[in-house]
Amino acid sequence: MKPNITNTSQSLILNSYYGYSCNDKNRLHKNREIEQRYCVHDLMDIINGISKTLNTKILHTSQHSFNPSGTSLSSIIESDDVIFGASGVAHLNESHISFHSYFENSINNIIILRLELHVSSCSRKNVYSILDNLVNNNLFNNYDALTLDFFHRGINLEQLEGDQQILNLFFKNHLKDFDLEADDSFESFKHYKLIKKKEKINVPEFASYLSQYLV
Repeated sequence: MKPNITNTSQSLILNSYYGYSCNDKNRLHKNREIEQRYCVHDLMDIINGISKTLNTKILHTSQHSFNPSGTSLSSIIESDDVIFGASGVAHLNESHISFHSYFENSINNIIILRLELHVSSCSRKNVYSILDNLVNNNLFNNYDALTLDFFHRGINLEQLEGDQQILNLFFKNHLKDFDLEADDSFESFKHYKLIKKKEKINVPEFASYLSQYLV
């Protein structure tokens, strides 16, 4: 009989992209507006919601706001799993959630904001479950493009199965406004791109950059 323990971790990396119109005169002001909207407090609210969804506890958080723009947050989370039906608890402190914001200001008349969310979890709950948190978050959910990378690593003693239904429903709800590209031929690694349809993007110039250069 296989032991009822897990030696695996699941990682989900989401990069969301937002395009904003600007000009030489208002670029700095626009940058500050975006920075205020995606501030440390609001990004931390997203992290708290994700941790609850994964049934984990945040142990420590570090955060930093860069000048003139950009934010980084990282939280260490633990998952409490009873093993072999006894009262012992395994504290898996190596799991974490991180959030970073990046600004691209080198393109004429466009500011590009990229949010990188990295969730690494040893919880038995599949990391795809956090997608519900993001779908219902108006701050995050207003993106023009999204890339999703999934990794499953470790010694798979329990044959943990990913909840593909959650992911399929997430994509299904986006196909009206987005084009989907998928590289999911490997069970332990998957890569997806969601790019908003050209006519749906508020900044038309941004559409060409996404179609040509998004990785």
